Amino acid sequence: MSEEVEAPNAGNWDEDFADKPKAEDDPNRRKAEYMDTSEPGSYRVRLAGQHVKFRKHWKPFRATVKDDGKATDPAWQAGFVPGKRFAINVIDKTGVAEGETGTLKILEKGAQVFKNFANYKTATGKDPASKEGPDFIITVTVPMVNGQPNKMKTEYSVIPVEPTPFTEAEKAMIKEVGLFPLKEIYRPATAEKLQELWDELPADKKIAPEKPWEKEKREAAEDAGTTKAEAPKEPTTSKDEELFEKKDDAGDDSADLF
Repeated sequence: MSEEVEAPNAGNWDEDFADKPKAEDDPNRRKAEYMDTSEPGSYRVRLAGQHVKFRKHWKPFRATVKDDGKATDPAWQAGFVPGKRFAINVIDKTGVAEGETGTLKILEKGAQVFKNFANYKTATGKDPASKEGPDFIITVTVPMVNGQPNKMKTEYSVIPVEPTPFTEAEKAMIKEVGLFPLKEIYRPATAEKLQELWDELPADKKIAPEKPWEKEKREAAEDAGTTKAEAPKEPTTSKDEELFEKKDDAGDDSADLF
């Protein structure tokens, strides 16, 4: 007797060609939870899984940009250099008593924090986010300027403690809820979207503020009595910023954590 072949599903004119909701509009999608380190103090975290790297605009509009996306970013080309950022899943153990389980969150910071994770790998040869990794203590200091806290000058110190294997409870938590899908959360804006955001700006918002090194060169030229200053160069990425960048394209899943 020949094997019976299953018939295809019947089509539906109303549903088959309807616009599908975007992933971020999915009511069943878990809402991302971020580490809040805005207040001075110490925070204890355990890294988990692969990090992502990207750039972010806060001005003249808010957008996530590819690390090498200047060619398709009109704001970047106009002098609004997006800040270099990194993000990784962590277990937030701040204030958690011994034997209890922390909470899965996303840690998003710049190289000032993340280069310390890279330094740990350089010193020990161990991936700081793997099953052999340690807990890290991140201490946040906000300096006072004219009697007021200046969060723009926030300083971070990062210290690894002893290697901290994932507990059975932490493994169960990660397997049950999964790590946050960082590649989706930090998906860069398309070239079309960046152009759209740029075109919506009034002309006066398209003028990038003078950078400190530009101001120094201009003032030096004025002091010297010259009329033409050498064109300032955009700061290049430092060696420290590159330390924590992996060259592979592994996914976000936690299969290799345990």
